Parts: sequence; structure tokens; C-alpha cells
Amino acid sequence: MEEITLEKSILHILDSNVGTPVLSDRLLPSDESTDFFSKHIEKLLGDSEIKECIFEDEEHPIRASIAQSNEESFISATHQMATGLYRIMTSNVDIPSADVLFTIFRYKNDTYLGILKLNYKEAYTHSLVHNEDTTATSVIKYKALFANEAQKVDECIFVNLKNYTIKIKEKKYEINGQKDYYLSSQFMKTQPARSYKEQYRLVEKSAEQIVKKFYTDDTLKQAEVKMAIKNTVDRNLEINIDDLSKAAFHDSPDMQSQYKQELSQKGFTEKKIKINQQIYNELERSHKIITDMGIKMEIPSDLMKDKNKVEFFVNQDGTMSIMIKNINEVKSR
Repeated sequence: MEEITLEKSILHILDSNVGTPVLSDRLLPSDESTDFFSKHIEKLLGDSEIKECIFEDEEHPIRASIAQSNEESFISATHQMATGLYRIMTSNVDIPSADVLFTIFRYKNDTYLGILKLNYKEAYTHSLVHNEDTTATSVIKYKALFANEAQKVDECIFVNLKNYTIKIKEKKYEINGQKDYYLSSQFMKTQPARSYKEQYRLVEKSAEQIVKKFYTDDTLKQAEVKMAIKNTVDRNLEINIDDLSKAAFHDSPDMQSQYKQELSQKGFTEKKIKINQQIYNELERSHKIITDMGIKMEIPSDLMKDKNKVEFFVNQDGTMSIMIKNINEVKSR
């Protein structure tokens, strides 16, 4: 991934238990924390739970604050945004307290406003009590810790300051009596969107349901569909739904139509979906088989249809046999 350069950053304390936001008036210095935040931003930009959004209304106040954030009024603009976010948090007690980082950073020739909501983590640490003649230690639970570099940040917003496209990673909390997203719906006021992961799972699960319906859980067909998904991904990490339906169900125009209907019934009407590099890297390159006898096999997907390597037989009594052929070497693990 290309280098991320933080130009200016500020950290505000949004602890719902305090009753008021604690807003900093000074930028963070360039020290070891810069590298810490850069690493988290790098991970978040590649996170499959990111969703791409656009503003519902160009006149929304948050957009005006974001426009000011790249100017001399950066600090006051972050005060406005932090106060608005804190108001939502205190109105919905299920939303966790956090320190919130606002940062202007450059990535791939574009400039972004990044908002990292660093929800507090609980952890144990020591406590020292000094008396006149003795020192006593104890263990206490500390509640206001950040995620470390190995942990994920749960919530963030990235706004491209050139075209105002938005990337959001968020979690659902109880809002007005029901679980809902608040960063996109209440704070940023964006149009509803699915994350890369949600889009991919919807496309994959719908294909699996068609296989179960028309192929009676045909293991070979399931592998073929998964390979079709992988092979349909283009250089822009997009999947064309028409191309996928033809590749996955090439032997039946009716099933191609059924697949698209299945997606439509789940509220998915897009002609293409986007995935990211993380999902592409995780696309199955092998097919896992577990028999009712407890035997487990992992067969490379491109070999599933090569009868010179693997062959499936349906026996007269209805049971299935799997023959693995032309093996040069077997290793025990």
C-alpha cells in the first residue's frame, strides 16, 4: 500500500460519563503516535467492512464543517463535528465512549479527512499505593484504553476532500429502541450502503441457495460457482452480476434469471458490486469437503472438474465415492 502522510491531527475526548466533550485547542505533535495512527488508517483503508457512501443532501451542516477542515479553521471545524457526534452519543447510551481523532492525510495523490473513533477498551493493569512504611500493589480494571496496533478500530470515516466521496466503517448500536447504524444515518446523513463484505456475502449466499434448490447440494457445482465468482472479478475489483450469473449457471438461462431474482428479493438491484483486495485474497482457492464419516478433504478448486485428478461417483445405493488419481507423493501431517 502507498504511504500515508498525516498533515495535521487533533484528538478530542468524547466520554459520555463526563457530561460534556473535552475538546483540544492544539494539534497533536508529530511523534511516535503519528506512526501509530498511520498504521491504523492503512489497515482501515483495506478493511472489508468499509462501505462507500455519498451524502443525501449537499446542504447538510456536516459537509460544511468538512469543507472547512482543510483550511485554517481546522481546529474549530473539528470542534463542531465532535460536538455534534457527542450529542448523538449522549442521546443513545448504547454507543460507547471514545477518544476521536480528526486528521487530514494524503494517500494516492488525494487528500482525506479521517475520523477515527477510538472506542475505549477495558484491560487490567497494576496500581501502587504508598504508605509511610510500606508499598502495596493491586490490580485494577482500566477502561479508557485504545486498540493496540494488532487490534481493529471498530469505527471510522474517511472523506475524500476532492470529490466528497465517503468511506465508513461502523457498528450497530441501539438507537431509539432498535439496532441501527448512527455514523452514516445520523452523523454523516449518507444514503444507505452495504460494506464490501456485505455485498460479497449477499452475492455468494444467493448463488449457494440456487445451487441447493436446483442441484440438490451438488458439491461439484458449489465449487464451480465459487470459481466463477473468483474468475469474474475484474482488474478494478468489481463483479458484474450479469457476467457472474452466466459463468456460474452457464447451462441454464432459467437459473441465471432465478439467481438475479434471488438477489432482487433481498433488496439488491445493482448491476455491479465492488470488493476490496482483502476479500479477493480470501476468495477460496480450494474446496473443503467433510463426509458424514468425518473424513475431511481440501481440494484445489481448479482440480474439482479435472477427472484425471479427482472424480465423483454416485453408487447404485445412492452413496457417493470420491476417487483421487495420479498421486505422485503423499505426506502425513
